[in-house]
Formats: sequence, structure tokens, C-alpha cells
Amino acid sequence: MELPAFRREGSNRHIKDCDRASQQLTFEIRALNNRERQRVAELASLHDMESTSRALDKEEREIESAFLGSIWVNLLQHMRRSSRELRKATYVKLFKSVKCSQRWYTF
Repeated sequence: MELPAFRREGSNRHIKDCDRASQQLTFEIRALNNRERQRVAELASLHDMESTSRALDKEEREIESAFLGSIWVNLLQHMRRSSRELRKATYVKLFKSVKCSQRWYTF
């Protein structure tokens, strides 16, 4: 049994439209997949850069804290060594200034 001509043409047209739509969808899906792959690659590189940056920041903080710690330790050692002389000099200055202004006050 043969279908009428208009139906055949209509169905052929419908098939062609479906094929075009399918091809268009396939093209868009491929484009989306490519964009998604690019996005994933960008995110991976950003993640690598971020982890590298975090590692560098951590290393910088460790170096900075070690440097500041060594400065602090050196300062404390210097203060311990010179504290006696510093106190003595401070007391002498204070004593002289107080003695000059108020003769009855002594340390």
C-alpha cells in the first residue's frame, strides 16, 4: 500500500527537518563539550596556580617568621646582655635629673 504523495513529501520534509535539527543539536553539543573541556582545563590550571601560590605563601610565611623570630631572639639576647648597663645608665640619668631638681630625693 502506497502513501499519498503529500504525506510522503511531508514526511520527507519532516525527516529532513529532524536531520537538520539533529545535526544542529550535535554541533551545539560538541561546542558545549569543547567549552566544558576548556573550562575544566582552565579550572585545573587555576587550581594548580592556586596550590602553587598557597605553597609559596606558606614558604614565605615560614621564612618571614623565622627571620622575625631570629631578629626577636637577637634583640632579647642583646637586651639581656645590655640590660644591666642600660638600667645603670637610666638610673644614673634619672638620679642626676632628680638630684638636680629635688636634692632631697635619692634612689
